[in-house]
Amino acid sequence: MFIISTLLIGVVLFAYTLWRLILPLPLRWWWKFLLCVPLGLGAFRYPLLYAIYGGHFFRPACPIWLELLGSWLFISLLILLGLLVVMEVALLPLRLLQRRWSLFGRLRRGLLTFCAPAALGLGAWGVYQAFLPPEVREITIPLPRLEHPVRLAMLTDLHADRFKQAEFFHEVVKRTNELQADLVVITGDFEDGHVYALAPALAPLRHLEARWGIYAVDGNHDYFSGHDAWQRYLSKLGIRFLNNEHVLPGPGHLVLAGVTDPAAIRDDCPPPDIARALAGRPADKPTVLLAHQPRLAREAARHDVQLQLSGHTHGGQAPGLRHLIAAFNDGLVQGLTMYHGLQVYISNGTSLWSGFPLRLFTPAEITHIHLIPATQAD
Repeated sequence: MFIISTLLIGVVLFAYTLWRLILPLPLRWWWKFLLCVPLGLGAFRYPLLYAIYGGHFFRPACPIWLELLGSWLFISLLILLGLLVVMEVALLPLRLLQRRWSLFGRLRRGLLTFCAPAALGLGAWGVYQAFLPPEVREITIPLPRLEHPVRLAMLTDLHADRFKQAEFFHEVVKRTNELQADLVVITGDFEDGHVYALAPALAPLRHLEARWGIYAVDGNHDYFSGHDAWQRYLSKLGIRFLNNEHVLPGPGHLVLAGVTDPAAIRDDCPPPDIARALAGRPADKPTVLLAHQPRLAREAARHDVQLQLSGHTHGGQAPGLRHLIAAFNDGLVQGLTMYHGLQVYISNGTSLWSGFPLRLFTPAEITHIHLIPATQAD
């Protein structure tokens, strides 16, 4: 489904940009033909690089610079498509007024001249932002039934790959440890590749520090890269996985539960089971649920959970995309939301998947969560 969708998107990007931007240019045919080369590389970045270099459809075995070039052109074309559509809609009233046809033409040519470089610039900025180290984001969440404040450091969507190696994760660990949190929680998508290739990249996670431990759940990408081998390796680094289970960390101020990801069934692993994860928990303690995908909040809200922590959406990555991503996640994309009586916090992600490296006005984050008793809330 993803491959077919990517091919269809490529056809739309190529055809629309060719029709509305390249063909109207006052250039000779060979210049227009030359412009179709980067247009084709961008629109069909995934199938072209995979066909030439092999590897994986979304992780071709091509030089890094070529994959980045293809990503930049693909993302720029998406932005250009959005700008062109907005331009056409904005100019529609003038187009309908035949008396102002000349004005429409001048405005359209001027905007077309602006759209292409603007899209290329925004695309380059978005790719650059995608690989920056995360900043610390502070947030305070009042929690019913909590009697003592608790501080969490939340990581999610680490997505180790050939672009992000040990140096990147050393910096993540350093910034996380500086928070001196009671708990470190990681809500999935550790990697995009096999453990024999990427284990050294995530080795710095062994240096994570928290008074009451480091806990995690898997994300959908973790089931695409050899789930069992990765979980064994990460467990050796001191990370405790909550596979449809719960614990009372440290002095037991709260219940910390975790569930597997819906993608688990693809790897013959148990699917998420919130009822099982919460079975036998003390009723007088607040429950914090770790679930990679925010859409699991629909089920969590029926089980007296006070807070769900999730990733997966990367915060929507950019304006415009947030609405599309929201449609697949019950409207839960970014930040703290009240959902059917359940508080849900969705992180922008500590990193993101390099198959679509875009961040515009959605910075990566390490979330420092201050849980306080609801009685102390303003």
